[in-house]
Amino acid sequence: MAQLPAKIGQFDVVGLLGKGAMGEVYEGVDPALARRVALKVLGRKHQENSEFKTRFLREGRSLAAMNHANVVQIYFIGEHDGRPFLAMEYLDGEDIGAALKKRGPLEPADAAEVIRQAAIGLKETQRVGVVHRDVKPSNLVVTSAGAVKVTDFGLAKALQEDLSITATGVFVGTPDYLAPEQAMGEDVDAAADVYALGCSLFHMCSGHPPFRKGGADDHYTAVVRRHLKAERPQLKQELVGFDEELSDLCRRMMSRRPDVRPSFDELTEHLHSLSQRLDGRVPPRHRQVQLLSEVEAHPPPDAARGAEPVEEPGGLGNKAVVVAVGMGIAVGVVVTLAALALM
Repeated sequence: MAQLPAKIGQFDVVGLLGKGAMGEVYEGVDPALARRVALKVLGRKHQENSEFKTRFLREGRSLAAMNHANVVQIYFIGEHDGRPFLAMEYLDGEDIGAALKKRGPLEPADAAEVIRQAAIGLKETQRVGVVHRDVKPSNLVVTSAGAVKVTDFGLAKALQEDLSITATGVFVGTPDYLAPEQAMGEDVDAAADVYALGCSLFHMCSGHPPFRKGGADDHYTAVVRRHLKAERPQLKQELVGFDEELSDLCRRMMSRRPDVRPSFDELTEHLHSLSQRLDGRVPPRHRQVQLLSEVEAHPPPDAARGAEPVEEPGGLGNKAVVVAVGMGIAVGVVVTLAALALM
């Protein structure tokens, strides 16, 4: 196990928080302010890669210009051991991806509120010209103060910068939440983040990403192909009693056509009314979901044999009606036979 650096820039290193495709993240302390920070250092394998360095530093500069309640804050940009690093706000809380793994799906109302707050943060990043490009539940952190923060802008792309940073035909990102245009290596804008939010909403409510089937064919390329070709799944057609309005909004967010997806302005307004109507809360609550397919495959005993007839008070019950109809038919037959005999 590699030894922890004692310092990164002017920050004291406390421990390793994690490693990812872009580098390492350490817990640190700013001794001048006695403030906890997260220190994100570009990985050694990208040290000589000017493309990754450019993207990494561009992320830091763009986000450092912001100070928003729903976006992780950047305090400092520096260099450590020949590698750039960012000193960021330390988030004391749990990411939604970890919460899903531990406790299962969220209450739909609370999922709507989580997505609403994330959309507000991403709307602000759009304002400063940043596309996240890797929105997913594990990049949405619920802090101990009860706020949702969008974090890990390791794949962020400043719209005003040179678009050649990511070559055409090459995409980066998590396949479960990947917008079709991003999968095709096309230039992307904020609509790609709306798509990823839609996929995240589906995952939060159902307990699984929208294009995972749970079988051996859930490999990377198969999932990407479904984003490009498959019919959009609908929460109201998968889960018992799911709110139709929230389901329709989620499906629209996941449209293959970027121009059909709602803008962040429209999305935040729509989610605000939904969250209020459904009583959405943060921190989110969890629940057990019931699949429509399970109900259809195993109907309740009463449903299988048909409901017992209910007699109306003061009137003829179903049995009485059947008897009366039967008697009427019998009388009719007798009368007919008698008439024929006299002919």
